[in-house]
Amino acid sequence: MKLVTKFGLIGLTAAALVACSKPAPLVVGEKGVGPITISTPFNVESVSALLPHEDVSAVVSDKLQPGEHVIRVSDGDKALFELYPSRDGKMVESALILDGSLKDTKGVHIGSTFAEALPDGDTSNCSMGQGPKAGRLYCPQVGSTHIFYELQSSLPPKGDAVPDANELKTWTVTAMLWDGSEPAPQ
Repeated sequence: MKLVTKFGLIGLTAAALVACSKPAPLVVGEKGVGPITISTPFNVESVSALLPHEDVSAVVSDKLQPGEHVIRVSDGDKALFELYPSRDGKMVESALILDGSLKDTKGVHIGSTFAEALPDGDTSNCSMGQGPKAGRLYCPQVGSTHIFYELQSSLPPKGDAVPDANELKTWTVTAMLWDGSEPAPQ
């Protein structure tokens, strides 16, 4: 009986260590994505050191700025987000969230509804996309100067104006951007 108890305790201890070694989920906040901020050097080595449980690689983007050199952070085959450089290419300046498993500080993620992203329904700071981004609504996170949502509907909007509240009920977050650059003066 004592041998069974010892193996049981060893098994519980091992399970506890495995559970404790799992990294906390990355959160998109005012200062960055998890430990990634504008103070992070824009290179694979620096990002890998901050995210040792993720796959980090330099790639050519096909998302935010197609053809631009970016750093992609993945969990196996699942791309989580892309990092974009400052103008001088030395530091991280922004991140495009690519996977719904990442949430911002308000719990919003890719797939969230308009009401979840903007619970007060205020679209006064939102704008409709132009050109290839037409039909998409861009809104800052409530109270944020660094987190932005892209929202879309399965039906094309009626015109170039921000849709009314009734139409926006069917819209969902299709992308999230953290931009660490200083906001433009008001």
